[in-house]
Amino acid sequence: MTEAEILRAIEGKEPALQRAYLDRVRSVTDAAVVAEIERYINEQDEDSIVSVLSLGLLAVFLEQLRSTYLAGATLEIKFFPGRPVPEFDPVGPGPSTWLSEHARVLQRDIDDATRLAVRHTIQMADLLGRPPRATALDIVGRRSPQTGQRTGGITGLSGNYAQAVANARAQLLSGDPAQMRQYLTRTRRDRRFDRLVERAVEARRPVPSADVDRIVGRYSERLLRTRAEQIAATEAHDAFSAGRDQVYEQLVANGLERSRVLKTWHNVGDNRVRHTHSPMQGQRQQLGSPFVTGGGALLMFPGDQTLGAGDNETAGCRCWVEYEIGGIRA
Repeated sequence: MTEAEILRAIEGKEPALQRAYLDRVRSVTDAAVVAEIERYINEQDEDSIVSVLSLGLLAVFLEQLRSTYLAGATLEIKFFPGRPVPEFDPVGPGPSTWLSEHARVLQRDIDDATRLAVRHTIQMADLLGRPPRATALDIVGRRSPQTGQRTGGITGLSGNYAQAVANARAQLLSGDPAQMRQYLTRTRRDRRFDRLVERAVEARRPVPSADVDRIVGRYSERLLRTRAEQIAATEAHDAFSAGRDQVYEQLVANGLERSRVLKTWHNVGDNRVRHTHSPMQGQRQQLGSPFVTGGGALLMFPGDQTLGAGDNETAGCRCWVEYEIGGIRA
């Protein structure tokens, strides 16, 4: 199996994961009651806001993740080094445990991100003197007159992205030419609004509030799409790699000697490889033993977080593993 075949298979799974994440965010924000969020803001009840905005079980996303896991196992069996070709058990304890634990961690991490996003938004709203209703709309988004859907909120964003949205709003409302020019340096802004911001800079006046809602809403939507792409890429890589690894774990469970199965870490060799993964090229480990990154993190395979590796070691990773049994490579 080649690097290109592995990465192409992973990338093919990403669009469905992106759609599942975005669709879940839309369903949550469309169902949100603004008056309820407004009341919780008045009561300083952060927990209730986070509960309302929770993405919940992410059932469709997790089903796509399961499909990606099985795709990794299926491709590995296709290139299996030897005969007879093994049969993969998709409902065995390995796959079931991986998916249930992964679901728990994913839901926890997304809820934690929602809490940070809400907190950053409310803190900036307090600094700007925004009323609770406006803040509630900043959180869940404003309804599009064209589609009737809510857009432009911070639901589904990471804490860092929500902070970027809050800072952009503050810049545009500041009336300070230097701060407003800072908004114009944001990579993911909608450039169609640039002239409007430039006129405010020339006049040394804040961008009108209604225009700020539109501008910041579009910026938030673009960050949400980027967030979905990042989550999909990271989760697809992890699930696909986990499925490949599980093929060999099942073989060991069925009697193959673990010492016969070796795995070798490969990176793609370009200037985008993270500095902690570059020295891992060619690192070999026995099945079940972790690879060690240049930063000291432990991973069973690229994307793995079960041993404590964080996003700094897994997000956007394109590394891959080559397996061999008794010296014969897959």
